[in-house]
Amino acid sequence: MSQNSQFHQPWFLASGARKKPERRKKEAIVAATALTHALVDHLNGGRVAQAYVNQKKLDTETKILQANASQFSKQTVQWLKLVEDFNTALKELGDVENWARSIETDMRTISSALEYAYRKSMYYITCLIFYYNGAIQLKRKTRQTL
Repeated sequence: MSQNSQFHQPWFLASGARKKPERRKKEAIVAATALTHALVDHLNGGRVAQAYVNQKKLDTETKILQANASQFSKQTVQWLKLVEDFNTALKELGDVENWARSIETDMRTISSALEYAYRKSMYYITCLIFYYNGAIQLKRKTRQTL
């Protein structure tokens, strides 16, 4: 009966034929897994790992560069403010110098006017003195003649 039962079953259902594809499938899965692990290990140990390390270094350097650029930008703004303040101070000094020249010119004008007024007043005072002395002498002469 066992021989007859084998003849009535299809060939792909026979126990030996059924076990072969499953065994081959398991072997193929094991081989594919081993190949995948070998490829991943090769890639991780080679160029991909080095690229990852390099990318991390680049990221770190980029962050440092950004921080330095930000600091430099802030320092540049401070320098520009200092230069602007210095320029304003120079303009103010120019204004003070111009103001001092204007005051000096005004003081010379006032000094000249005072000197002129003093000379004129001295002239008038002198004239008055002479006139007064002359009037006194004339008065004395007139008294003496009387």
